[in-house]
Amino acid sequence: MAYLVLAISLLYALIWGAGLMLSLRSDGKKTVWIPVLGLLLFVGFSASSAMAVQTAMANPPLLTPENFFSAKVGMTEDAISGLLGNPKSDDINYDFKNEYSLVFPEEVANRLRDVRHADQVDATMSIKITGEAGRVHPTRGEGLGALAGGEETNGIVGVEIVLFENGNEFRVLEGEHWEYDAEMTAEDVAKQLGELIDASDAWHAEGSPDSDPRSVIITPEIEGNGGTVCNESCSAQIVQATTAVGIRGFVDGTEQQFKGGEDETWVKVWQEDGVLMDADFSTSNRMVIAGFINGEMAGIVQSGLEIPPDAPSEAPAE
Repeated sequence: MAYLVLAISLLYALIWGAGLMLSLRSDGKKTVWIPVLGLLLFVGFSASSAMAVQTAMANPPLLTPENFFSAKVGMTEDAISGLLGNPKSDDINYDFKNEYSLVFPEEVANRLRDVRHADQVDATMSIKITGEAGRVHPTRGEGLGALAGGEETNGIVGVEIVLFENGNEFRVLEGEHWEYDAEMTAEDVAKQLGELIDASDAWHAEGSPDSDPRSVIITPEIEGNGGTVCNESCSAQIVQATTAVGIRGFVDGTEQQFKGGEDETWVKVWQEDGVLMDADFSTSNRMVIAGFINGEMAGIVQSGLEIPPDAPSEAPAE
């Protein structure tokens, strides 16, 4: 719009300039103050428009349909900022729904809801120890001191815990890596198992936490297994099924998947005010919201951009 206003101002300045010249050359009564006033007025408009054009050229709008559709799924935040400029501060509050008719991209909306950033959450596994301390005996063991895999299967002697991640195994076998004695309670067993598992390179474990003293809480230690990765690639199994050791309530020895992992997720907001004297003809306020998962753009939405009706509704993959 700034270019159009400049052109019109210059045209009218020329017209009033021509009117002043004709007025000076006329033989009758001269009222030169009228064309002088008109000329000065439009010379002023032209000067103001020229300044607006200079500003528009130095700061062209970045929230354009071309830049919006250049943003592709899988691009980093820096790459998106290279197209759209610097995002707005996360501290600025916007009424996305009422002012811009926008919601977060559906790829991240369920995770974020009313926040703009959610940290990574590692998948977990909980192993529960059940039973009372008891004497250890090959055939007449009592409580936790009984053999696993027997008819009543209520002991912990001979139990092996196996943790799997991406085809790798980590094993903790009672009788080889540690030994149960008659004085050990379920809490003591949980603490012992937690220390053994935590000493591995692949796993972090807390045995007998205050929140559940008879449990061992296990999370992945390897960075590449963080977030949702371990939901699919990590599992645990109790060999020699026993009622003394349960995984998520299962005591039948079946392999169980880790659960609860979430990827780091956030949104960034780009916003431009629509003003009359800029490089385009739109006075609409423009906004773009991009959602990122683990540093890569997963989805993008916009408001105020003049998108062609036949344009694709989703950002293509990179």
